[in-house]
Amino acid sequence: MKYKLNWNISRVTPLCITILYVLISWIWIFFSDRFLAFISKDHQMLLRWSTIKGGLFVLVTAILLYFLIQSGYQSLKKSKKDIQNDREMLECYRLLADEVLDIIIFIRPDGQIIDANEATVKRYGYTREELTNMPVHKLRLPEDHSAIPYFLQNASKGMQFELKHVCKDGSVFPVDISAKGATYNGKPVIVSLIRDISKRKKAEAQVWIAKERAQVTLESIGDAVITSDVQANVDYINPVAETLTGWSNAEAIGFPLEKIFNIINEETGNAVESPIIHCLSEGRVVNIADHTALINKDGLMISIEDSAAPIRDRDQTIIGAVLVFRDVSYKRNHMKELAHQAQHDALTGLPNRLLFNEHLKQALAQGKRKQGKLAVMFLDLDRFKLINDTMGHNLGDQLLKTVAERIRQTLREGDTVARQGGDEFLVLLPEISNEFEAALVSERILGVFAKPFLLDGSEIYISTSIGISLYPDDGSDLETLVKQADTAMYYAKEKGRNNCQFFTEGLNLKANQRLFTENSLRKALSREEFVLHYQPQVDLVSGNIVGLEALIRWNSVELGLVSPAAFIPIAEETGLIVLIGEWVLRTACAQNKRWQKQGYLPLRMAVNISARQFREPSFIKLVEEILQETELDPKWLELEITESIAMDKSEASLQMLGAFKELGVRISIDDFGTGFSSLNYLRRMPIDTLKIDQSFIKDISTGEHGEEVVTAIIQLAKNLKLKVIAEGVETNGQRSFLKEKLCDEMQGYLFSKAVPCNEAERWFRMTEN
Repeated sequence: MKYKLNWNISRVTPLCITILYVLISWIWIFFSDRFLAFISKDHQMLLRWSTIKGGLFVLVTAILLYFLIQSGYQSLKKSKKDIQNDREMLECYRLLADEVLDIIIFIRPDGQIIDANEATVKRYGYTREELTNMPVHKLRLPEDHSAIPYFLQNASKGMQFELKHVCKDGSVFPVDISAKGATYNGKPVIVSLIRDISKRKKAEAQVWIAKERAQVTLESIGDAVITSDVQANVDYINPVAETLTGWSNAEAIGFPLEKIFNIINEETGNAVESPIIHCLSEGRVVNIADHTALINKDGLMISIEDSAAPIRDRDQTIIGAVLVFRDVSYKRNHMKELAHQAQHDALTGLPNRLLFNEHLKQALAQGKRKQGKLAVMFLDLDRFKLINDTMGHNLGDQLLKTVAERIRQTLREGDTVARQGGDEFLVLLPEISNEFEAALVSERILGVFAKPFLLDGSEIYISTSIGISLYPDDGSDLETLVKQADTAMYYAKEKGRNNCQFFTEGLNLKANQRLFTENSLRKALSREEFVLHYQPQVDLVSGNIVGLEALIRWNSVELGLVSPAAFIPIAEETGLIVLIGEWVLRTACAQNKRWQKQGYLPLRMAVNISARQFREPSFIKLVEEILQETELDPKWLELEITESIAMDKSEASLQMLGAFKELGVRISIDDFGTGFSSLNYLRRMPIDTLKIDQSFIKDISTGEHGEEVVTAIIQLAKNLKLKVIAEGVETNGQRSFLKEKLCDEMQGYLFSKAVPCNEAERWFRMTEN
């Protein structure tokens, strides 16, 4: 009965007690009242029995409540003791868990973290409160969240896997997780033991990388590699070794090295002992003997070079050897190819300057021994840049190859033609009797250029200029002969191109002078050696100055006063004209604005523009910047371009001139009548002025149709509603003629030569007076 009571009481709840109390009370009242009514009808008796019944009910209820309260009290005491024991045990477990270096996390089946040890707090960066209020998926990467349900369902059975976890600061580290089910406070939980494996992973990665690097190196290395054990049995051959020996790695493993690596002396055919045998026995690197060849599995002989080195463990004990070898027959062919590339031009296949120099040295040595003659020719194609610019570099390269072949076919056996670079070629004529032989060869070369070159379906005509130097007349060494031939070639260019010229001492002096002039010209800007002079432009009717032309002068420290005719062509050729032209434009605009600020009557300033300047993409922007910088109104600036510049790439020129007109700058065509103008383009050009070239002005009254030409130009300008200026007016007769023909303005020595700015100011004062 006691066992039964204890069993029932342990399951009693407040709701059960209430229900039991109500049920017993109702039964007692129902049956006791009916029983009393049955045994007696006397009212007094019933009242006494009812009182006894109530007391009895209270007594029974009190006894029952006593036992219930006593049982609850004992159970409460036992629960407190159990809780104290559990608390002590839990504290013990917590102390143990916090001392463990591994991470321990308690997780509910729904994924909520309910507890964690101190290692967890330190590693993840969360406080214990934060950890116990977050789901476990927050410790995982987003891509691993989908695996959480599987983990929660199966972790109670025991799981072990690797994963990556995320700390509070966002850092990620790899972990090894062991999970198992347990009971916590009578409820099922998942205990997750987590180990940070960052160091292990890093070590594994380093080992893997080292192994992979070694494997990749062996697989991809250009040399053949065979490794053996200490008994000289093969344990690995790389793909290159497979190709050379004819044995696959799977076939070769375990075989003696001599069977796989059968080598002989390629000159005697005798067997050669493998260097690995020496390497293993002597414990050092051993190189193979020269002239060694490998006989591969198919019987083919391959010339090789190789070396063998011992493989040692950490204790420096030899555990095998590695053999590295290569096919030197391929190397020899490759070296020959490289030698050919180093000595020949890649585009034309002709010898380059390096090989030409070797041939010239040999020819000079032979010429000195035999006291003979030889000739060096320097060829430069005329206007080749124009073909590159108009037809493109691909067609330009095709032209160079065709030219090279034509030149080669004209030469004698033993002659050498080489490409110097760009569109320049060198020709060596060894063992000639006299200069006439060189002249005949040059005539043949010029002759092949008379025929058109067919490029992309179009016939292209091009010529060449040739300079010739002779040994021993013009020099006795390589550098001098090439230099003299180059100088002679430039003389041929000056003679009108498409001709041949021999070197003379006079040409050499001229070349040296030109080089000195070029070097001085490069320093002139920084030394401020340039100055502008101004020549007036005069109205033929009123006689007043209406404009000025800015003309550059160079007062060189080394050369003195240098004529523009002497240095402008050099500046054009070297590209210095761009910087010089910018200086002229800026200085002229600044001076014009300065005169206006001084109160002089505003005049237009004419500035000559070179072809190189006009073709510069940024030239328009430069003019605009200079006008803004000097604060000069664009209407007081006039740009003078030659007729040939205006006609070159006429559509592009029209666009350029249109841009200047939008800017407000005036445009004049200088030296008109000396070029080949298209009247159609001239009509379309947004120009303001035509300047008649002074050569036509000189022809006035000479009987050489000068008057007719000048009259026609003036009439043309009037028809096009353009102003016309006559240059080079030196006589009153010329002035009278021009005035009669209604020419607008004149410029020349009749009024004044070009003068410095201080003298120009005298004109202004005289005009005011």
